[in-house]
Amino acid sequence: MARPKRSQDQDDININLTPLIDCVFLLLVFFMVTTVFKEPFRLRVLLPEASRAGVVEEKKLVLTIDADGRMDVNGKLVTMEGLETTLEEEKERTRSLTLIIRTDKRTKHGFVLDAMEIAKRMGVKKIVLATEKKEG
Repeated sequence: MARPKRSQDQDDININLTPLIDCVFLLLVFFMVTTVFKEPFRLRVLLPEASRAGVVEEKKLVLTIDADGRMDVNGKLVTMEGLETTLEEEKERTRSLTLIIRTDKRTKHGFVLDAMEIAKRMGVKKIVLATEKKEG
């Protein structure tokens, strides 16, 4: 039995996917390099709401206190005893005289007042309490 003769055109039909794969990898690398990875705050807190909440432009020196009294300064976990030295180091590093305090709704006032007292002693000029804007 004789084989049917194939034309030369049928043998040359190949799709080269190498350039397409290269382009996809280049796009992947481009988006990975240009994406900003922002580290979220370590402690999760539910901010209290306020009807006249404003936006603070300078967000460099942030103290977060959760409901159990655990604290972090700019993402570094600290204790009340170590707050003074860590706050001083972060104040020098950021050159900021404004402290933003993020507290949970259930945080005891004693933790906040102690932290504010330490901040004032360290030379912080302005203390801002973070809140969320009320809906409605």
